[in-house]
Amino acid sequence: MIDNNEPDSLIVRLVKWLEVNLFDFFKFIEAPVLFIVGLTLTSSMQSLQKIIRQENIPLSTILYNKSFYVLLAFITLYPILTCRHIKKRNSEKLKLKELDHDNNNLNSKLKEKNIIINEVKEYLNEAQEAISDLKIEHLADARNITSRFLAFISSNLKFTVNERISLYMHVEVDNNDNEQEFLHIFGRHSDNIEFKKINRLRFQKDQGVIGKAFIDVEINSQTIYLSGDDSEYLAQTKELGINKEVTRNFNMKSRSFYPYIITENLGTRIGVLLCESTTVDKDFNLEEVNNFLESHEGILIELLKYNHSILKKTIVNEDKL
Repeated sequence: MIDNNEPDSLIVRLVKWLEVNLFDFFKFIEAPVLFIVGLTLTSSMQSLQKIIRQENIPLSTILYNKSFYVLLAFITLYPILTCRHIKKRNSEKLKLKELDHDNNNLNSKLKEKNIIINEVKEYLNEAQEAISDLKIEHLADARNITSRFLAFISSNLKFTVNERISLYMHVEVDNNDNEQEFLHIFGRHSDNIEFKKINRLRFQKDQGVIGKAFIDVEINSQTIYLSGDDSEYLAQTKELGINKEVTRNFNMKSRSFYPYIITENLGTRIGVLLCESTTVDKDFNLEEVNNFLESHEGILIELLKYNHSILKKTIVNEDKL
């Protein structure tokens, strides 16, 4: 087994040192090599060389030679200048290491802060989702309260499993600076479980029987009838702005409708309570219906306003609702 703790040889250590300090090494030897080469080519140095070769060299002869002083100055100053350069170089390296260390610390702190920021964002998103869910639940609760009151009305009007009753309000929604008007459902009841399901929350103000009733029908005096023949029924709903495929998927294909228009402020239409039946040419007995609804119209208006106040505070996502 090879012992990895055996110390490196001198040559190996030298090679490793050169790998790290190669640039400094060449800078270190560059000046003396160039100086010695240049000095060798001067006449004073050649003269000094001849003097040195002689035996019994007189000191005065050496002292009068210029190259001697130049060489002496170089030998004296070069180590000093080299040490200063090495110290400066080491100082720069130390500063670079400190800067690199500070940079690493800053990056580490930045990563930690980013992690904290991301965690805070996640908490905020979760909180916003929770608040949104609570608002939607609140809106659903308000719709359930309204639906229970509609069940009371349905019972008193003796509606059967062939009928249902729904409460809509006129709402305006800003969509990218494009204001749109809808009829938004705030409650529904039927003794038929399938019929009281809510598939769509909003309808265009001028779409379908509900839209036609809200815009055109004379207030609380007219029943709307659609044909009992399926082909004619599809054609009629298409004229009302509803796609045939959508009509085919209706869970209740009503043929008789009575829209009770809800108004306030001297006749301003704010909502519709729509009575509908799958019975062809259903007689809703308008006098009885109107008398009962008029006696409870104040409650209907309060329910509309209550639901609308919650709706305005809620980001309505129809898929979630």
